Amino acid sequence: MISRNHQIARTISVTVDTEEEGLWSGGYPVKNCTTNNLRGLARFQALCEKYGVPPTYLIDAPVLDDAQAIADLKRWHTGGRCEIGSHCHPWCNPPIITESVSNTESYICNLPEELQFEKLQWLTNKICDVFGRSPTSYRAGRYGFNESSVGPLVKLGYQLDTSVLPWFSYQDSMGPCFRHYDRTPTHVTDSMGSKKLLEIPITTGFTSKGAYGLRRRFHKLIDTPIGRSTKLAAVCSRIGLTRHVKLSPEGTTLGELVGLVESSLHDGVNHLVLMLHSTSLLPGFSPYAKDAAGVEALYNRLDGILECATKRFSCDGIMLSDIPKLLPVKETE
Repeated sequence: MISRNHQIARTISVTVDTEEEGLWSGGYPVKNCTTNNLRGLARFQALCEKYGVPPTYLIDAPVLDDAQAIADLKRWHTGGRCEIGSHCHPWCNPPIITESVSNTESYICNLPEELQFEKLQWLTNKICDVFGRSPTSYRAGRYGFNESSVGPLVKLGYQLDTSVLPWFSYQDSMGPCFRHYDRTPTHVTDSMGSKKLLEIPITTGFTSKGAYGLRRRFHKLIDTPIGRSTKLAAVCSRIGLTRHVKLSPEGTTLGELVGLVESSLHDGVNHLVLMLHSTSLLPGFSPYAKDAAGVEALYNRLDGILECATKRFSCDGIMLSDIPKLLPVKETE
């Protein structure tokens, strides 16, 4: 753990969407959720401690009913070895108003703002009751965040959101679009411009230095009818010119992760946010860890990228809640 007076040049936060099973099957179960995947947290915590990176566990409603996981998380949290944030899956987070949730409704940002507030208030209060402290860091389930999310989070005392994946879009599934977001910490506002929240985006980018700027220059052409008809974006990605990835051991290679870290730091993104799902830490609960071999491969990527970030690039490991105290913030234009 670093001191508050230490001048941070480069940092990394490791974040875990700590949640129930079932999302990968395509449904949104509102009850009878299971959390067997949480038995994998202890090994993950040990790996993070090996590299001096205290993880931030963003936990959702079903996790709070898992006594064994809560005992482990409370022990690590009390010892300053992790941070507890919140992660809202609106389909299984009280108040439950329907037992049939559509794809659109699975994104909390598509719900009425009043209902967003009620669900987040329940989760925030429950986490405070269990851990003795209100969470200040948040990530929406399925990255379901937009300007309508800002007001409820600010009212509940949150300091930051980390739902945004710059350059990614989920519009095809009725979700948010993040193509206009910057990759550095940025203040975002609600629709009235009256409430402000710090956005700490998940690290995304390209696997070669300088490609981020090149992709931006290609963007207008790629989004034209000619660009779409010629599949220019797919061609550029396939040849490595614009291979766009997020900093996650899920669905990537170690080479791609190292390339992303190197290109991000080269482009001036000095704070890195790595993310993964708790369901990938044991076999059979996510498509990224279908069996024991898949879990071991994921851990090899995790070990490799944490060693690369902390040793080769001298990134200090910090929790999400440390970021407002340590990093300059870019205002939105």
